[in-house]
Amino acid sequence: MRKLLSIALCLPLAACIIGEDTGGGSAGDDQPGPGPGPGPSDGSITGLIDQDTTWSGTVLIGYDRSTTQIEPGVTVTVAPGTVLRFKESSGLVVKGTLRIQGTSAQKVRLEPVADNAYRIFLESAPTAGKLEMTYAVMTRGNIQTSAGSTTTITDSKMYRAGGDLLVMNGGSVTMSYSQIGPAPGEVEATHCNIHTGGDGNSINITHSNLNGAPYGLMLYGGQNAIFTDNNWYDNSDADISTQPGVSADISRSWFDGLKPVAGTSATLTANNLSNTRLTDAGVRP
Repeated sequence: MRKLLSIALCLPLAACIIGEDTGGGSAGDDQPGPGPGPGPSDGSITGLIDQDTTWSGTVLIGYDRSTTQIEPGVTVTVAPGTVLRFKESSGLVVKGTLRIQGTSAQKVRLEPVADNAYRIFLESAPTAGKLEMTYAVMTRGNIQTSAGSTTTITDSKMYRAGGDLLVMNGGSVTMSYSQIGPAPGEVEATHCNIHTGGDGNSINITHSNLNGAPYGLMLYGGQNAIFTDNNWYDNSDADISTQPGVSADISRSWFDGLKPVAGTSATLTANNLSNTRLTDAGVRP
């Protein structure tokens, strides 16, 4: 595999393919520097990724307490069935594009090596990051956005972050037919499924399940946010908590408890709420 990578690196216009179908680790950088190449003895990827790359098989991310960075203009494509395993306190900083392309039959899994936390951080403008995630299952990690970044999530499940799972500090998030929360019998550790703060948030989250945490949504930044056609349940403290100045449309959703009430100087539009759990929300088969 390393011989093939060395040949590929001699061809600057060719994309790399990293990972072994046998379940072994992938190649990676020893120090921050040009693109993935011969790296740590455990085969993990760390440092700068500065050429288009495809990950497949089982891919190990980062030294302990280190960061791997996708450079501006670079696309990392994660093939169906891939397993991304994150070492302790590691993560991905995305200044280019992270494209996770699972399928219903071959989901992409994002998980820790042990019971550790990790994160995907989308950089702000002018090197704003982009995340596209389809049919993925993410455990123990969180996603953090920033101004100018773009996040699109479809048919994916995320849970057990250990803190707040989807944290918005600006940028655009579009999520549909997904779930942030555990299935029955799964252990949960997330404090808040979605936490929005700061200015400039563009939020469109529909046909999804938001469940199983103390807080389903802390809407602390954002105006005219869309949270329609969702199921909200098993959130022990509040489905939706607000701060002054925020506004959202939660119409046509189902809540297993009382309808959320907006706090002072906040607005929640709740038209045609469902009396029963929606069947067209959550990950599709």
